Amino acid sequence: MKFENDVKCIVCSEISTIVVTAEQWYKWKSGTFIQDAFPHLSANERELLQSGICGKCFDKIYPEIEEED
Repeated sequence: MKFENDVKCIVCSEISTIVVTAEQWYKWKSGTFIQDAFPHLSANERELLQSGICGKCFDKIYPEIEEED
């Protein structure tokens, strides 16, 4: 059975719908790494589930820092 979860970004309040199965949700909540529990989700969708921050806001808050040689 699949569940649609409406997840609201805690920064910009944008709502995203994420679809997962009950089995996947249980695995994640039981300690499975999020990327292993939800391999079909993008990194941004997994971040939203984990931290409550959407990809756009995450990129604004944590811009890539160029590494120096």
